[in-house]
Amino acid sequence: MRYRLLWLVSLVFVVWMIWAETSFQYFEHPVAQELKLTPSSLSLVVAAFLLPYGLMQVPVGWILDRGVAERWLIGSAAMAAVLTSAFGLSGDFYGLLLSRAGMGLACAVAFPASALLAHRALPPQRFALAIGFTDSLLGVGASLAALMPLFLAPDQWRLLAWFQSGALILLVVLPAFALTRRIEVAPRALPVPTSPNARWSASGRRRVLLAALIYAWGGGLIFGLAQYGLISGLQQWSTGLKISASFSLSLGMSLGMVLSGWFGSVPKRRAPMLLSGAVAVSLAFCVLVLAQGLAQGVVIAVAAVLGLGVGTAVLAFPMAEDAAPAGSTALAAALVNSVGTLTGALMTAVSGLILQLSRPGDTSLVLVVYGLLCCAGIVVALLAQRLSPAPQVA
Repeated sequence: MRYRLLWLVSLVFVVWMIWAETSFQYFEHPVAQELKLTPSSLSLVVAAFLLPYGLMQVPVGWILDRGVAERWLIGSAAMAAVLTSAFGLSGDFYGLLLSRAGMGLACAVAFPASALLAHRALPPQRFALAIGFTDSLLGVGASLAALMPLFLAPDQWRLLAWFQSGALILLVVLPAFALTRRIEVAPRALPVPTSPNARWSASGRRRVLLAALIYAWGGGLIFGLAQYGLISGLQQWSTGLKISASFSLSLGMSLGMVLSGWFGSVPKRRAPMLLSGAVAVSLAFCVLVLAQGLAQGVVIAVAAVLGLGVGTAVLAFPMAEDAAPAGSTALAAALVNSVGTLTGALMTAVSGLILQLSRPGDTSLVLVVYGLLCCAGIVVALLAQRLSPAPQVA
């Protein structure tokens, strides 16, 4: 029971991580004005979180499979809280850059640790659902970030950072510390995996690579579109429409991830679900980009469809976990998450270039770049169907 509680605490850390990373986009202009940052400097601060977060996923996953995940969870959460406070105290570009990069470094533990704790605390047939639920928290954290401007004035970004720091200590660090102390005193209810050095088969490596490509497709779309920052900027949506569409996208994505985790518990269902999701994403994207001047209700509905389709990308995690050798759960999850995050960071930069090069109303570059990405999703889904292993008999 304590392991399950610890897993739930790790989920709070995941929500906090998305909240802290995403909320900056709603306060970046007041930050730039107060500290006199150029657009290029501001873009570096924005990317400073994702780069170390993505790069450190793999070594962190390797360490977690061999170490004590509970202690790493506590240490990384405490480090993230301290650096978030430092971000709120920063008075220049370098302070913002270093503190935000440190936040990304500390948060690199959150997702692979949560995946490993889910693997240890839950029955094997519930792992896909657990990962689907965990990744669905991306939408919850993004929605929470979108609500912050309703409670805080744009120039109160420092207060938000301090509030986030205190929330992390109260909701993650202290409960995880208390639970870990009880686990150390009580006999261990669940064994730690005993074969972290098992060899990876050639087939397993190919399937993990394919899983990483699937998540790269999903991450590239979500981070690249930046919760409709790209499309809404070019089509000059109203603030209300942008927020409504972002909420619809986030909620649709969360629902799509949970449903994918539920139905994807059966391996043979995963490839068809991925293909259906990729086709839905392609159709929804074409409607949003090509059919300008849509009614607000239609935009919100199409946003939900886009989110549902992208949510199927979460199936990459159970696919990778099945392909990896025993004792490599955290590493497999980290590999997939790292590729997806770095692809998202790359597409964020690409979207910035598109905004600079395109005139208002001109979505031709968006159609070419993200149209190809949508097609890539269909291709990897077809590959997943072809490379799906035959059901194993126990």
